[in-house]
Amino acid sequence: MKKNLKALTILLRASKSVEKVLKQDIASYNLNPSEFGVLEYLYHKGNQPMANLCKRLLMANSSMTYVVDNLVIAGYVEKIENNLDKRSNFVKLTKKGEDFIKSIFPSHEEKIDEIFSLLTTEEVDTLAKSLKKIGIYSEQLASSK
Repeated sequence: MKKNLKALTILLRASKSVEKVLKQDIASYNLNPSEFGVLEYLYHKGNQPMANLCKRLLMANSSMTYVVDNLVIAGYVEKIENNLDKRSNFVKLTKKGEDFIKSIFPSHEEKIDEIFSLLTTEEVDTLAKSLKKIGIYSEQLASSK
């Protein structure tokens, strides 16, 4: 039992430290984490309904609307009306947004690589598998209540 508590404490502290490094990196591009998340998701997955962005980035629809509206103002994304469902919009990168995320993402990846540089490939694989198992099981525990 004490080992689990210690592991949890280590996990939470490490998560905060990693988050701090990533927030600093993202801020260096004059973005907040939510804006970066939207740009990164659209860059890798293409046009998305607003609902997918909310689900993927764990944000309420009203908060996501605010983030997307700010990215529209910056010229990085545009909203496209969904012809099948007028209540929802698709969000897509503009040329400016695509060029921007293409220019900053390699640097962001380097920062991520730097964070994990102390670990071997095998250690990263083990960590990812272990955290995924814990995350999936924790979701099951949360939804069973």
